[in-house]
Amino acid sequence: MNVLPHASRLLPPSSQRADRRRRGRWFLAAASMLLDPAACLPLHADEPAVDSAPAAAAGQEDLDAAVDAKLAARSLDDFERVLGLVRAALRKGLEESSRGFANDLYTGTLVDRASMLTEALFDGAPGAQQQWERMRAYALRDLGEVVQRDDTLAAAHVMIARLEALPGGDRQRAGSSARRAVELGGDDPLQTAQAHVVLGNLAEDDPPARRADYDKAVELAPRDADVRRTRGLFLMMEGDQDGALADFDVAIEENPDDVRIREMRGLSLLMAQRTDDALKNFDDALELAPDSADILFQRGRVFASQGNLERAMADLDRAIAAVPDAAEPRVLRARLHQQAGSTDDALADIAHVLARDPDHRSALELRALLAADQGDYPSAIADFRRLVRQSPNDAGVVGQLGFLYLAAKEPREAIRRFNRALEIDPEQFLARRGRGDAEISIGDHAAALADLEKAMELQPDNDTVLNNLAWVLATSPDDAVRDGKRAIGIAMKACELTEWKQPHVISTLAAAHAESGDFEEAKKYSRQAVDGSDESSEVRDQLKSELASYEAGNPWRERQSMEEGGGRVEGGNRGPEKDQPEKPEPTDPGPKPGARRPFDDD
Repeated sequence: MNVLPHASRLLPPSSQRADRRRRGRWFLAAASMLLDPAACLPLHADEPAVDSAPAAAAGQEDLDAAVDAKLAARSLDDFERVLGLVRAALRKGLEESSRGFANDLYTGTLVDRASMLTEALFDGAPGAQQQWERMRAYALRDLGEVVQRDDTLAAAHVMIARLEALPGGDRQRAGSSARRAVELGGDDPLQTAQAHVVLGNLAEDDPPARRADYDKAVELAPRDADVRRTRGLFLMMEGDQDGALADFDVAIEENPDDVRIREMRGLSLLMAQRTDDALKNFDDALELAPDSADILFQRGRVFASQGNLERAMADLDRAIAAVPDAAEPRVLRARLHQQAGSTDDALADIAHVLARDPDHRSALELRALLAADQGDYPSAIADFRRLVRQSPNDAGVVGQLGFLYLAAKEPREAIRRFNRALEIDPEQFLARRGRGDAEISIGDHAAALADLEKAMELQPDNDTVLNNLAWVLATSPDDAVRDGKRAIGIAMKACELTEWKQPHVISTLAAAHAESGDFEEAKKYSRQAVDGSDESSEVRDQLKSELASYEAGNPWRERQSMEEGGGRVEGGNRGPEKDQPEKPEPTDPGPKPGARRPFDDD
């Protein structure tokens, strides 16, 4: 008999892809095998090794039956029957010429059984999500025996590489097996392409090497949907949206029913600022999968970004109905409730998320913002302290905690947080600006001047920074800090950026002219500020006091000396900025956590 041992080799090349897709359906038929570890073991301890059977021919009948079973094998149980027959044949005895064939048949059947498990796992077969770790363990057990028997089978090394590259796997072994598979080449370009994909996935800290492996994978398997999707995702994250969309389009042509690829394509379109195209993409995806929570969530995000809150809310409601415990749709719906003023509804969604994941970053951030909106700074600070413990090296989160302390009138604690944020990232604009504002609050004008000047370098057109810097230059009691002429130029730019519509910014220009000795200009701009202010506001009284000072021929001087939780102002009662300190905005996930700092302990 001249029968090749691998069942997949009995199929014409054009049928191999369809054969792979059928394996996911075969998985359920073998559930009993997964519950019985003995079914995946090699020869029992009391049986002779496969290659040590005697040379008699008593086992030929079993070997013939094994060949017939292999030709008909379509499930894991079928492959176990083949292996059992080969074991029996070798125990009973075979001619020398048949023993080599039997060993090849045994090895090939192990490869095919591992392949069925591997493809069922990667193709998302029913039940695979719950049992994937056991499936991987069984497949790797078979593959370990295979490479011990024959280290030249590229297919086995590719599967080992893919399985070990999964979470919790041996990444070093994954890389070694992938490189071995590339070295061997094999007769299937797709297998070598998959090995390059694994190598690319493992090269997380080397984008050029990663790109080279993905490019080689596409060169070897240009029409494979998985290969194209993988490179497309990489290009999308690298900012090459044209390249990513080209890859996603090919992947969709090859697998038009895969909504995951359509979701990635939609995200790439959004990153390319092609919002209308992204919306159509998600519409098309929902025609294929009307109840897909992921696609509904993404389309809801698009509607929210367009200000269409009604349609955004409708999509999010459907996504949550499909997957009630999905966190991201609930967090986004909570944001929309917040924007609509429905605080209780927003808090209900956040509570649902945090009940299942107490450390969910976006939910904690939003709950803190809602607390800050209501003036409950202790609660907001408590949530952000928790976020800092999660990500102590995230300058954005640490800086936002500083702003909450500043809003709570605790400037020295705010400065301590801003100091830490700037240790992490000296170019962090909000922390630099926040520390400048906090330093004004405690009267440290020299330090505030240095921080606000650096903040102005980072964002030259930020009107709040310009206004606060000009105010210090114009009103500080410290002779070494004041510079009226410079203050005029900076304040004028702030007025232009705010289109001369902000009375407190115009009053800064007045103070700058007064410091320069031009009281006529000071009175002109001061009256303009008073006339433009709200008659019922406390700021109006402050602006009138400034005008009275200029009418008396006196420049305005101000130094704050705020204590924790309150404070006082010497020479005036205006704070470092006429509007309130910025409340923190939600941030993206930050760097990996590092060592905890002592002041982040509860």
